[in-house]
Amino acid sequence: MTVSTTVRAPRIPLYDNIKGVLIMLVVIGHFMHPVHNDNPALSAVFDIIYLFHMPLFVFMSGLFAKGAYRDGRLDVNRIISYLLLGFIYQALLLLITGIPLFPRLFLFASAPWYLIAMAWWYAATPLLARLGPARGMGISLLAALAWGSVDLSNGFLAISRTVAFLPWFACGYYLAPSRVAALHMDRRLWIAVAAAALIAGTRLVDPSAYDWFFQRVYGDTPYLTGFLSGVAEKLVAMSAACIFSLALIRLVPDAPRARLGELGRRTLQVYVIHRLIRAALTFRTPFYDLPVLLDPLWGTLIIVALSLAVCALCAALPVEGMFNRFMHRTWIPSEGLRR
Repeated sequence: MTVSTTVRAPRIPLYDNIKGVLIMLVVIGHFMHPVHNDNPALSAVFDIIYLFHMPLFVFMSGLFAKGAYRDGRLDVNRIISYLLLGFIYQALLLLITGIPLFPRLFLFASAPWYLIAMAWWYAATPLLARLGPARGMGISLLAALAWGSVDLSNGFLAISRTVAFLPWFACGYYLAPSRVAALHMDRRLWIAVAAAALIAGTRLVDPSAYDWFFQRVYGDTPYLTGFLSGVAEKLVAMSAACIFSLALIRLVPDAPRARLGELGRRTLQVYVIHRLIRAALTFRTPFYDLPVLLDPLWGTLIIVALSLAVCALCAALPVEGMFNRFMHRTWIPSEGLRR
């Protein structure tokens, strides 16, 4: 096994800043999850974050997956890296929570699902490339809408979330990064900012405002009230995610921001390590039993402050090189792939 070396293009601050904001939202969402149902303020923030943070996160992943399939060659080694890291991540979480590895090792209902999904999406890039943007987006959207008829909500190999979020990956895959920079400068996106504020405001005013479609945002819940109503719910959830994503792209600064850029550059290590910390807090300490966490003001401040501190800690750990070497490792030499 060897580590491949490639010449990398200069990083664009806008993209690092967007990914930095998204990983903060991921961490905040995960850290509030154990108590958000019992804290009305956290519940509102949780619902708003989950409308869009993973769709945009997946879109950004697709945006920088152009090298997954190039010159007729699929990056099999990157697929293997995602799979291995996903299963290692899953095993560590199960060990911390005290759950037996089998059969749960193959049921990705928590954070490791994204790494397994990345392997699936990378494997799909040859097909996406052959289909082209119009057919590829159309088929991806139809697959995501139709998949609601299938019940794989146990997270088996992250198949349901892979299909559900496929249109977001495909959109990023087909879109040139320069288009995102152009969107950031487009003043018409202030309409999306206003619409996102209105949608968020309805949830702040009415705790049940999202109830009728919110089950669709996770991607793995089957349609329970009929196919057509399920498709309608899914389309509403996707529309809300699109509005919030455009708003965030418009609002995120395009100039370098040291801490934000660092988070964006080290997204993978933050994504993996923070969830292990939260699992330890949940299952190995009495932290989430503290009554103060249910207080709308102090509980919310504690969770948000803790989340940001964990973001900073995970980004500061000197493990970026280790993660990069693992993800760029050559598991199968190119000679072996040609046989």
